[in-house]
Amino acid sequence: MEPTIRRLTNKYSAVTAVISFVTQPIPGADELIVVPIHYYFSVSLTRRRGVPLRRAPWLQVSKIIWGGAAVRLFANFTLGLVPVAGLFSNAVTAVALTEFLARYLDAALSSKAPPPAVSLRAIRAALRNPRRARRAQRLWSRIRRAVQESVPAPTPG
Repeated sequence: MEPTIRRLTNKYSAVTAVISFVTQPIPGADELIVVPIHYYFSVSLTRRRGVPLRRAPWLQVSKIIWGGAAVRLFANFTLGLVPVAGLFSNAVTAVALTEFLARYLDAALSSKAPPPAVSLRAIRAALRNPRRARRAQRLWSRIRRAVQESVPAPTPG
């Protein structure tokens, strides 16, 4: 991820975390505010990458935003009943969803191939334990790189 995209992601992650933290006592209020912010973030990231808006994978982006809102709402009703834990879990899931959205959209916009489909299971896994998901992604990229480097180049002949 480019440094400008990383700064943009960090800015929107902080905004969604603060909004989710403040509006957590009102069930569903943070989703009503965070969903438009995520769409605005998607538009900003697409423009920052220099890609026309019509080329962005809006169906998959909408799946991430609305699926993430549903998962976050469910988590808010389960963990939100615990006074302090609900505040922090709501903020953490907002940051995790923004990170997931940024990584997906950045990869989709930088690739010539059609973007992969997103499932609710992938969104739930990203929100369940964001640190583990990021560590697993780094591990698989290192494994893929090691396999590619260990395969000998074909000899001409």
